[in-house]
Amino acid sequence: MEQQLGKNIANRRHELNMIQQQLAELSNLSINFISRLERGGSNDVSSTTLLRLATALGTSMDSLMTNQASTGNNSHRGPQLRKLINKLENYDYSKTEHLSNINFCLN
Repeated sequence: MEQQLGKNIANRRHELNMIQQQLAELSNLSINFISRLERGGSNDVSSTTLLRLATALGTSMDSLMTNQASTGNNSHRGPQLRKLINKLENYDYSKTEHLSNINFCLN
């Protein structure tokens, strides 16, 4: 997933004519992390980080993970997955961080 995620982030950033430094500032992440992520060299992407990137890029977390336009048809996704993604996008930082930590413990 990380390589596709990195490609999707880079593609969206380019669509917006944004440089990595701008994305780093908007997402409050380091430029080094964004560079590694776009190259597929990072395996540590929490839901909080994904939410920060999606917000900075003006898209959804789902579109970054699946390479769909944020307004695209998500009908192939089950109702539970759509519900989960919607909830994650609306949680605050501490809640998403907590859920991300639980996810890493389960894997």
